[in-house]
Amino acid sequence: MQADHHRERPSGAKEQLLRVKEVAERLGCSHNNVYALINRGFLPVVRIGRSKGYRVDSRDLDEFLQRRKVQYESAEPDRARPQLRHLKL
Repeated sequence: MQADHHRERPSGAKEQLLRVKEVAERLGCSHNNVYALINRGFLPVVRIGRSKGYRVDSRDLDEFLQRRKVQYESAEPDRARPQLRHLKL
């Protein structure tokens, strides 16, 4: 799988190509999950050589994380959270 890396980048952005193992460490997941993200097209890669030596541009990883960010708002911002009771089964 080859990615199109011809998009405009800010001139101050520094490129760093990360190995799949490094991406997995940053995401806190297995390398198999990283390969799944790559195969599904969620994470663009640069292919190195004829082998499956993939590299992920650190800027693409940052963009992926920004797209995945979710901000939750409390339904009742001014009320104190009620005490939760544990159920005994």
